[in-house]
Amino acid sequence: MTLSAPRTRLYRAPKRTEQAEQVRLLSDALAGVAIDPALPYTAQVVRALKAAILSLRLMPRTPLSEVAIADVLGMSRTPVREALKELSGEHLLDIFPQAGTVVSPIRMSLIERGIFVRDALECANLIDLMRTLDSAGRARIEQVLRAQHRAIAAADCETFFQRDETLHRLLFELTGRLPIWNIVNQAKQHVDRARLLLTKHNFDICQRAYGEHLDIMQALFACDEAVLRRTLRHHVTNVTDAVLEYAKRTQSDYFSD
Repeated sequence: MTLSAPRTRLYRAPKRTEQAEQVRLLSDALAGVAIDPALPYTAQVVRALKAAILSLRLMPRTPLSEVAIADVLGMSRTPVREALKELSGEHLLDIFPQAGTVVSPIRMSLIERGIFVRDALECANLIDLMRTLDSAGRARIEQVLRAQHRAIAAADCETFFQRDETLHRLLFELTGRLPIWNIVNQAKQHVDRARLLLTKHNFDICQRAYGEHLDIMQALFACDEAVLRRTLRHHVTNVTDAVLEYAKRTQSDYFSD
């Protein structure tokens, strides 16, 4: 499926007068982050900023600067500059030379790429798991599903999203393929940003996802390969329609092609 987004607004690079506001936003987004002087600084900055971007504590198109980040984290600008370059390589930041840096919009092309990776690798992994799953593995899956149900009952979207990640990771753990999960997790970063943005405005998405999890696991436990393939593909790809509908309805500049 090829995705297309509505026309989006042009970037506006951060101005010098926005530095105080950037410090305020970053102080909130990075609250609780402590830099360990015994560890490499750049990797810690990357980890902290990435967590803030993926959790939407830093929203798409938020202006940032080396000075503001260094101020909030209490370090020199050099490791911050290197961290920004690394995050730009992951399409999480856009750097404007001589102007500034912004959190990247959620790009439809990267959502499409992430969905392709998930569809291919998660399906192949589940088919193998279907053939090897034992009672202990099934019990672990059911435990995560119960945790998801509690989150749904409490209308706790954040916890449900965490348990969603736990379930998909577990499916790779049970086949001994956690390194493949790391590939999937990297590829779906932009899908996750879109899903979190949508669920902020529509809890029904979490409820539907939980129902789809139940369908997938039922097919897995029944060793029904045809249904397993079909239900997983539906679960992985249906986010595209929701993203497109939201972007067109709101004309949000959080998205771009």
